[in-house]
Amino acid sequence: MEFQSPVRHASPSFQKLRGALALTVVLASAYFAAPSWAQTPTAPAPAQAPAAATTTSAAGGEDQGLNPTAVRNVLIVIALFVVPIVIGNILAKSLKMPDYGWKFAVAIGTLAAAAVVVALGEIKLGPDLSGGITLIYEIEKREGSEQAAPVEAPPLNEKEMAAEDAELEEEGAEEVAEDEKDPAAEKEGFASLNRSDTMAALIKALIERVDPAGTKEVSIKKFGDDQIEIIIPKAEKAELEAIERRIYTAGVLEFRITASRQFDQHRAIIELAEALPANQNIIRIDGKEVARWVEFDEKQFGSAEQAAGTLVVRTTSKVPQALVLTNDGLNVTGEYLRSASPDVDQTGRPAVTFIFNSQGAFRFERLTRAHQPAPSGAKYNLGILLDNRLLSAPNLNAVISDRGIIEGLDDQAEVDFLVGILNAGSLPAALNKVPISRAQISPTLGQLTIEKGKQALIISLALVALFMVVYYKKAGLISWLGLAANMLLILGSMVLIKAAFTLPGLAGLVLTVGMSVDANVLIYERIRDELKKGAALRMAIRNGFNRASQTIIDSNVTNLITGVVIYKIAPDSVKGFGVTLVLGILMSVFTAVFLTRILFDVAERRGWLKNMSMREFIGETHIDFVGWRFASIAASLVVIAIGLVAVFSRGQDLFDIDFTGGSSVTIVFDDDKKTPYAEVYETLEKTPLGSANLSLVEVGDDNTRYTVTTINDDVVSVENILKEAFGDKLKKYQVDIEEVKAFTPGEQTSALPWTKSPSTFLGLGIASPLSYVTLLQPAVTDGESVPPAEKESVTADPAPAEAGSPPAEPPAVAEDTAQPAEAAPASTAESADGKADDAKAAAPAATDAAASSAPVVDPFEGGASATLKFAADKDGDVSGVTHDTLEQMISDALAKAGKADVMFAVTNEDYREGSNRPMEEWQVSIALPPAEAQAIFEQLAQETNTLPVFPLSSKIGGRVAGQMATSAIAAMILCLIGIIAYVWFRFHGVIYGIAAVAALIHDVLVTLGFVALSSYFVNGAGSLSSALLIDKFQINLTLVAAFLTIIGYSLNDTIVIFDRIREVKGKSPRLTKEIINLAVNQTLARTILTSFTTLTSVIVLYIFGGAGIHAFAFALLVGFIAGCYSTIYIANPVLLWLAERFEGGAETVTSKAA
Repeated sequence: MEFQSPVRHASPSFQKLRGALALTVVLASAYFAAPSWAQTPTAPAPAQAPAAATTTSAAGGEDQGLNPTAVRNVLIVIALFVVPIVIGNILAKSLKMPDYGWKFAVAIGTLAAAAVVVALGEIKLGPDLSGGITLIYEIEKREGSEQAAPVEAPPLNEKEMAAEDAELEEEGAEEVAEDEKDPAAEKEGFASLNRSDTMAALIKALIERVDPAGTKEVSIKKFGDDQIEIIIPKAEKAELEAIERRIYTAGVLEFRITASRQFDQHRAIIELAEALPANQNIIRIDGKEVARWVEFDEKQFGSAEQAAGTLVVRTTSKVPQALVLTNDGLNVTGEYLRSASPDVDQTGRPAVTFIFNSQGAFRFERLTRAHQPAPSGAKYNLGILLDNRLLSAPNLNAVISDRGIIEGLDDQAEVDFLVGILNAGSLPAALNKVPISRAQISPTLGQLTIEKGKQALIISLALVALFMVVYYKKAGLISWLGLAANMLLILGSMVLIKAAFTLPGLAGLVLTVGMSVDANVLIYERIRDELKKGAALRMAIRNGFNRASQTIIDSNVTNLITGVVIYKIAPDSVKGFGVTLVLGILMSVFTAVFLTRILFDVAERRGWLKNMSMREFIGETHIDFVGWRFASIAASLVVIAIGLVAVFSRGQDLFDIDFTGGSSVTIVFDDDKKTPYAEVYETLEKTPLGSANLSLVEVGDDNTRYTVTTINDDVVSVENILKEAFGDKLKKYQVDIEEVKAFTPGEQTSALPWTKSPSTFLGLGIASPLSYVTLLQPAVTDGESVPPAEKESVTADPAPAEAGSPPAEPPAVAEDTAQPAEAAPASTAESADGKADDAKAAAPAATDAAASSAPVVDPFEGGASATLKFAADKDGDVSGVTHDTLEQMISDALAKAGKADVMFAVTNEDYREGSNRPMEEWQVSIALPPAEAQAIFEQLAQETNTLPVFPLSSKIGGRVAGQMATSAIAAMILCLIGIIAYVWFRFHGVIYGIAAVAALIHDVLVTLGFVALSSYFVNGAGSLSSALLIDKFQINLTLVAAFLTIIGYSLNDTIVIFDRIREVKGKSPRLTKEIINLAVNQTLARTILTSFTTLTSVIVLYIFGGAGIHAFAFALLVGFIAGCYSTIYIANPVLLWLAERFEGGAETVTSKAA
């Protein structure tokens, strides 16, 4: 009866637990399934589409039934929540451990959930592992308010304005209100927004530009008061230029009347403008802006002399400028655009068509109506400006309301760029064109780093597991299972929260291997103590876990403080370490205290563990550690003093570009042109880099790869210096072109996704004009819609093309207008006659007819195909290129040849859309004759084969460096304050916190000194330093993370000893030398063992982790050794001294030991 009593009392609680878990299952099922069920399985009905088509689509949707994704999600939830409960109860009954049912359920559920998340999810990689770039831009500071509030325009008086407003209210007020808020009012509101709101709006706008589809996993966030950090993973150098241009282009589109000497009302303003100094651009009358000098596009208008026939021009020391008027009072800008799309002008050149919303159409009509041709025949010019640059200025011949066209663009790439900018909207704040910090890593280098990280992790796991099994035998096997569970839970958590693995994060994972078994060591040594006291095995296990648990929690809380501080303060390059550190700590405590406890209890109950036979390398000791306090403190002071002398001697050379600003570039030599370190350094000293705080670090040991660091923050300049200094020795890209032959129809049809958007196969990756959609898609499939017909225009037949080739240009657009503006399609009064509506109704039918009757023509028929091979070497430095990079390279080659509109396709049977995997071989089809295609490919190869391989290049500006230094100092101070507060709270005495911090400061100073001394060691003992893998280390952000880790981890052993001091002291009113010695001797074995397991992981990281975290591992190695020393010889003597001085010789702490 006594055995059943706990079960009877636990039953109500267990029933409640089961009820709560059942409710959790229902809620979780709804949560996972709702989004999937909410997805409408039917395609939206096309605008103006026939009713029959809509009905068919809906009917098709009804037959689809339940969404398979929703069903799968429900099954996963049931498997993760219901199955573990059932299995847990079955195990509890079969093992005759009825009170362990919920424990089994939690253990099985968490491990199963982690496994499912890892299997079904995606492990994200940061830019330092996947390849990519980290940019920091500063918000541009402009003088005064040059974009002033609009002023009243002379052409319209107040009565006319009021009349027009009344007309708008009567005819279109409801449409305007429905359409959107007044963008002008919103834009003016930006001036009144506080800094955080402006930053939030800027970040949102940048995301729309850089990653509108959300597929690139771009991270954009605030960095400092006036800076934005943009992280773009999975990108190579060639494909980043267009992205960077979209970032810094403000995208402010304006429509202004250009000044002209033909009109009397312009002459006074022109005189004021021409009298303005060359360094001033704004013309004001009575404090209000009335005109502005802007740069104009010389490719559109010609030279300044040629443009003077149309524009009022001045030539400054920089660029020629044209005068535009800003006193129209209407402020027609891109804020009023409804959409923008690619088009062609009347000569067949690329152009952009734009359509206004109701507000914009009203304002645009008033602007054009007020500037109709004069009776003399003189015409006004409508200037179209983008970011204060005049793109075109067509003559105004008629009133235009809701649409227009931007001409004078270079090629299709320029069109696509402008369309993307206009559709995304202007930025609420402009960014400086040049980023103040730039760090770029190639995907191949990231892949090598991942391989080294995996190697270090596997070796660390194997060595630590082997030690635990050898030393603790059966208990070691249990700890190995706990370690495997810990790794699974960390990975699952990382995938679940969508945290990206970075290089420091990989280091944190390796470090977690050693730290996670520290808890097992503390538990096992406690169990050993209990067994020595004569306790039975079950009681020893219970007491060992119970008494060690509080110590484990105490020691890990300090690590947790460190991890949280790193995550909150550090930039993304180091933040990954904070994430893995925090998750590692939480999962280590969970697995050690909960999961391994279950395994021990089951093994003991089932008789699998009848005794706890463990090895004991360190027996009972009676060492007078405190007696050596004066000698140990003196030795520490000497080491610290030597280190500080080295710190001040190295000066600025001690700090990496993270804190000084500058550039870092990795160079790679050809395998047959290996160059020793001394020769490389000597060559660099003769260049301008020699006097720019030069630092050289060899990556690997084969004399082929080096990282050059300098305070010169011009990365391009540094790369050019390196290219000039080493010339042909540097490894270069290598492109081989297979035979270029005529394209065979059907050759690559299976590889091209014809049923998807044409953007899949167009080289520029941008949606094609409607004509190409019609040609390439014979029918509209489910899930796709027919593009609505544009107002006042219909699609005509495609322009005739030669047999076997794509159309020379998109179909001509027939404008239904009476008198269009020159060079600009415009709406006129005819739109009110109903012709536009007729065209709109007829467009879908015309499109459907064209789609059904036109044959599907292979766009590459009559073109050429070739295979491009990118050479690979044994190191994998040049192991191919990605799909997007090759597309960009071909696009650039076509643009330089004046063939930017030519279609091409890049395929590989192993390529999957969106993949960032570099491949050595690609098949390219291009809509050009073989001879012309051969010339394009040769141009691509010629330019590519001369480019040196720079796997890593980064730039850090001075302001960013200063902020990083401030953040680093703040992080350390916060860590120390947090540790003092926690230890004070936990041990009820501030002297414990002060003593602990004294030891931590000792560890950081010793580590700092060894980092500073590394330079002198390399110079004085070159061969020995190479054997010991010691480089000329510098302090960077990763090293700061190492210092913070030392602060958190070194406290672990100190807390263990402090906890034993409190236990030994008991209720004694005095803290004596004997009490401290006894506590240190009793915990000596676990202090050495925990340090040994962690040092094993750090040594593996130091040897196998790679150059990216070599300095990090070196600092941890020195810091952990110093921490083990200071725990015994610094913290305890300081604690004793504080107790004697500030507690009157008697410590009165009476709290009970955990």
